[in-house]
Amino acid sequence: MALAVDLGGKTILVCGVSNSGIGGATCRQIVRAGGTVIALDKDQALIDATVAGVEALGGTAHSLVADLYDVAQCEQVVPNVLERFGQLDGIANVAGGTTAEEWMPLDLTPSDSFWKTMQLNFGYIFFLCRDAAKHWIDSGQSGAIVNISSVSSLASAPWHGPYGAAKSAITALTRTMANEWHEFGIRANSVLPCAVATERVMSRITPDNVVPGSEMNFTEPDELANTITFLLSDLASGISGQSLTVDRSLSTKFCAGARRSRSEIDKS
Repeated sequence: MALAVDLGGKTILVCGVSNSGIGGATCRQIVRAGGTVIALDKDQALIDATVAGVEALGGTAHSLVADLYDVAQCEQVVPNVLERFGQLDGIANVAGGTTAEEWMPLDLTPSDSFWKTMQLNFGYIFFLCRDAAKHWIDSGQSGAIVNISSVSSLASAPWHGPYGAAKSAITALTRTMANEWHEFGIRANSVLPCAVATERVMSRITPDNVVPGSEMNFTEPDELANTITFLLSDLASGISGQSLTVDRSLSTKFCAGARRSRSEIDKS
């Protein structure tokens, strides 16, 4: 007799669903576990590629377009999900990350860059989790939340400070969610990746920005997706308020890199 992760009958909202990234892999693993996916991203083309992959597995994925930089749109996500699809059992908040231009010293970081990083990596998560929890509490329904943090939240985040601060905020807020909402049957956990071998990450790899050999420790998107899917399932019913690092031990040898000059930043 096999013990399986079972999401049968559950509908999960996945935010940030690039087909080659953590979100796309999470959508595929959710449907392999029997769940239905609501795939959210800012671009319908990104969603379409992931939906096609889900349907190729025989699963069901609905699409939802929203710009998570826009607070007004964030506050409409859960109402739109309930109006259009009628069910929400869990959320995987995967959307986030940095652009190459954001890697710079704190003293050279522009204000607009700081706020954009905070909104995409932390702000939207508050709005979606707040609204989902309110619905679950009002309707007497349980729910599961998985928020993607980062190993950049564990100590310091040199040269990408706003990102590290946002991810630290996720970890702290997720623990508060678990504390305040446990009596209603709502679980909340965070997952902390290090370097994940997505197309976007691998396209940035050069001898100058990666410790030689460390790429052998890069985590695969499916490895993160497996963890997220497990935490969304009833097999993780006793796990809430926890921060799980999934990084093939790469953070144990993490190198912060070197300070870039103003001229280098201006050229990027």
